Amino acid sequence: MSQRLNAAMLSYTQVAVRIATTLVFTPILVGALGQEGYGLFSIVGALAAYFYMIDFGMNDGVMRFFVRHENTPDERRRFLKQMLGFYAGLGLLVAGATYAVHGLAPALFGASLTGPQVALLQDMIIAVGAGAVVMVAFNPLGALLSAMERFVFLRLLEIFTAVTSTLLTVVLLWQGFGALMVVIVMSGALVFQVAARLIYIVLVLRIPVGWSWPGWSRLKPVALYAAPIFVSVMVEQIYWKLDNLIIGAVLGAAPVALYAIGTTFNKHLMSFGTAISRVMAPEIIRQADSGADAPALNSLLIRVSRLQALFLLLVISGLALFGARFIDLWLGPDYGLAYTILLIVLIPYTLELIGNARNILLQVKSLYWHRSLMILAIACLNIPLTIVLLNLWGVVGAAISTGIGLMVGYVAVAILLQVKLGLDMGRYFRELARGLGRVLAVCVPVGLALNHWMIGGWTGLFLCVAIYTPLYAGLMLGIGMNPYERGLVRRVLTKVAPGVAARWT
Repeated sequence: MSQRLNAAMLSYTQVAVRIATTLVFTPILVGALGQEGYGLFSIVGALAAYFYMIDFGMNDGVMRFFVRHENTPDERRRFLKQMLGFYAGLGLLVAGATYAVHGLAPALFGASLTGPQVALLQDMIIAVGAGAVVMVAFNPLGALLSAMERFVFLRLLEIFTAVTSTLLTVVLLWQGFGALMVVIVMSGALVFQVAARLIYIVLVLRIPVGWSWPGWSRLKPVALYAAPIFVSVMVEQIYWKLDNLIIGAVLGAAPVALYAIGTTFNKHLMSFGTAISRVMAPEIIRQADSGADAPALNSLLIRVSRLQALFLLLVISGLALFGARFIDLWLGPDYGLAYTILLIVLIPYTLELIGNARNILLQVKSLYWHRSLMILAIACLNIPLTIVLLNLWGVVGAAISTGIGLMVGYVAVAILLQVKLGLDMGRYFRELARGLGRVLAVCVPVGLALNHWMIGGWTGLFLCVAIYTPLYAGLMLGIGMNPYERGLVRRVLTKVAPGVAARWT
């Protein structure tokens, strides 16, 4: 439990570092590249996400089987070699996809981008594809470390890589380099992470690394477990990345920048939402595999969801209350529309993230196909709706389409959990809202008053946040949290501020 608590604390530290990096780095990047250059950067980021999809969602399946083999080290080593061999083949597929997209770029974007922009886009595609090849080929290393609960090493590595690569990028931008160099640095950071994981596994954990090709008998159960996950990953990319490509093809690079800024916080929300569930994933798998009944699984889901909600509700309520003021100060009035996009998309996405531990239950119970097919159908209907609303209302229309799809999918999965797993979703929602709803009922009106009466500028924004955050935290401790959650807070304080914890006790 101590390893998980430390990992959870590091996960939120990582999220804080990412947010701070985004706040400082994005204005520098937008200023150096311009709105159209940042739009090209966002298009490449969307394409990169599709390259990473070529692992076909098998990484979660690989982690599950590593957990199964945790008491048989020899079998785990054989499995690692076989998965590395298979993923090396997937790396070659990524290389082929990179070459294909590079060649198709003029046809896909030639109507909305200039000739030099298309040429730059092609060079960026090669750079991002190279990093994706290495990352995908060595994905089983990360799955092994997660299964062994080496979360502290993983989070520290990710924090170090994020900070150093950002600092290097800023220096290079000041030296006059452009979007291509930014992508090269980011791909280099991925390669560095892979190398560090490999060294840690071989030299610290003393696990030999090799490559062999798995037979179908070995690959089949992993593939069956992973196939619905791949469908869900594909749906995620439809919601978060395809819009960028459609907007770029229809309207050009500059509107992509607006939409990308409006959705840029989704990855930070995702980090908040998955910090707990990623740490708890091995334990959720063990309990589900051990045959825990529906009430026990319901209680586990409620416990994890509430922990995630404590952080996510602070973030999304703060963005909703002070986001317009922040974006205006951060990037200027030209990006004011991004606030509307942010609200439309991130509010329903927050609901999905609060309950994302349910996906692990569905995976282990072999019901993930049901979820995947449902949300795939919703996402496919979302594509023509996006095009229609994009032509009617521009980038706001694309955001509305995504928000509708996320909300419909959330409700559909709740019904699936009730029908197929026998979970009491009425109890889930009641227990989730218990205490948290009262806190928001107090905090939101106070936040609105602060936003209305507070002075302008960064000073006013900082004062709003400085008043709102401790108000939220204090009310959560007083009337929002249950005894279990307060106990976790005490344990965290014991580690980071023992004096405060002693006085509280």
